[in-house]
Amino acid sequence: MSKATDGRARAVGGAWLLAAAALVALRIPHLLGPLDDPHSWRQCDTAYYSLEFFRRGIDLLHPSVCWLGAHRTLIFEFALPEALSALLYRAFGPDPLWDRLVNLGFFLLAAFYLFAFARLVASRRVARLCSLAYLAFPLGQFYSRTAHVDFAATAFAHALLFHAALAFRRRSAVHAAAASGAGALAALIKAPYLIPVLGPLAVAALAVPGLATVGLGSLALGVPAIAFSIWRRHVDAVNGAAPDWQFLPGYYKELNPWWWYVGSMAQRLEPGSWWKLARRLVLEVATPLGSMLALAGLAWRQPRQDSSGAPDPSRPGALACALAWMAATAAYLLVFFPLNLIHNYYQIPFLGPAALLVGLGADLAWERLPAAGRLRAGALAFAAFLVAAVWMVRPLGYYRVDWLRIEAGRQIAERVPHEDLVVACDFASGYSDPRLLARADRLGWSVAIPDLTPARVQRLEALGARWVAVVTDPDHPRLSPPPFLGPRRIEHAALARGGRTLGALDLYRLEGPAAESGPGGPREGGPGARRAGRDRTSSAAGSRSS
Repeated sequence: MSKATDGRARAVGGAWLLAAAALVALRIPHLLGPLDDPHSWRQCDTAYYSLEFFRRGIDLLHPSVCWLGAHRTLIFEFALPEALSALLYRAFGPDPLWDRLVNLGFFLLAAFYLFAFARLVASRRVARLCSLAYLAFPLGQFYSRTAHVDFAATAFAHALLFHAALAFRRRSAVHAAAASGAGALAALIKAPYLIPVLGPLAVAALAVPGLATVGLGSLALGVPAIAFSIWRRHVDAVNGAAPDWQFLPGYYKELNPWWWYVGSMAQRLEPGSWWKLARRLVLEVATPLGSMLALAGLAWRQPRQDSSGAPDPSRPGALACALAWMAATAAYLLVFFPLNLIHNYYQIPFLGPAALLVGLGADLAWERLPAAGRLRAGALAFAAFLVAAVWMVRPLGYYRVDWLRIEAGRQIAERVPHEDLVVACDFASGYSDPRLLARADRLGWSVAIPDLTPARVQRLEALGARWVAVVTDPDHPRLSPPPFLGPRRIEHAALARGGRTLGALDLYRLEGPAAESGPGGPREGGPGARRAGRDRTSSAAGSRSS
């Protein structure tokens, strides 16, 4: 390589690193502050896992939620990300910042393995373009800095893909073992996220057929399958011990609720649902300009690998991998259709194949489009895509803050003793809604205002509830605190921020033994919690999908 060529290569590499650093830096202003929307619901559950690990010790087999009263134990996933956050809580103090940084670290790990896989199946330039696209996609911009677990599962799924593909090519048991370990962690955190990588993994296996490939593949995928089976038995045992509270609206035993995971055929025949998903994939995942580059990537062809002009037969085709990856991700969407429809973060598995297709399209444009002096039209087109992707987060309405529940939670925390159980009510609280309880840092139950009846309050009081907190707001004028609670009201407080009225908080003290400590006490498992624990029922229920 000549000095001039080497200099150009260094300049291109430096520009790529600078662009990647700038895209990662976009997350910095959003690492601080309260948990935000869309889907702060899931973030509240994640952050509460971390907080309970910090307070009560890290128990990966028995994490806690805030909305099951004193029972508290429920498993959503193997809580490795939350355990790492709890370690940072211990070192620096409890703050959602640490949950966000842990998630960002897993996002960068996912980006690294995507780069490595693209480099393996295509070229260094494709890998660089692919990784920049992954860093820029709007959905990734938002969720990579939230208190979330999905990028942990994604990172381990990408690691499985890379190490398994390399194991097939090099006949390496070491890489197959690394793939099996990564796959096991992905399966324990969020097993459905493994489905998309099975497509490109099959292409990589077919590139080097033979008994060795079968053996290495069995190791890479067999260990995750066994680990998942063992884990699900534990999850079912733990979640099956949750109370049977059918008197709460919507409550159900969530032991593998396939009706919730998979849904019905009627849901898949609704045109509006497909339009909603297609719109998300174009606007939040690939962006319009990225979609055009991805379509251009369909014309990309594998470069020659040696002086004879013949391609390396052991190297899986990049375009075939991208298409198989996208097809497997589409299959994942078809299987888990309701989850994808309700939660936009279930489209996170689409980021990998979309980035690879965008990288292929940008590489093709780089080669085919004419240059104007030193400026390549393909490079300008890719730069325009990056700028548009960065801008897209604004019209998509990310980073919304639910100040109503945040302010209500703050006031509840100031007025209610820490060990007392609270019935938290607002206009849309479902039984598993943590958004008010988590922000108040209190255990209890979540009930919507219309569902707050004397019979339910009596049942919850028997289970240890000592307070009812009702949050009302101007956007729902027909909803008000139920009159039967009137004699028990001890406080009515306005909720406001920056001079703007948000709503009101009404606090009601239920009958029962008086609180045994003052408000704001930071203790866990105090007398009130133990008293509630003696009152709780115990039968069979389970965890909801998240």
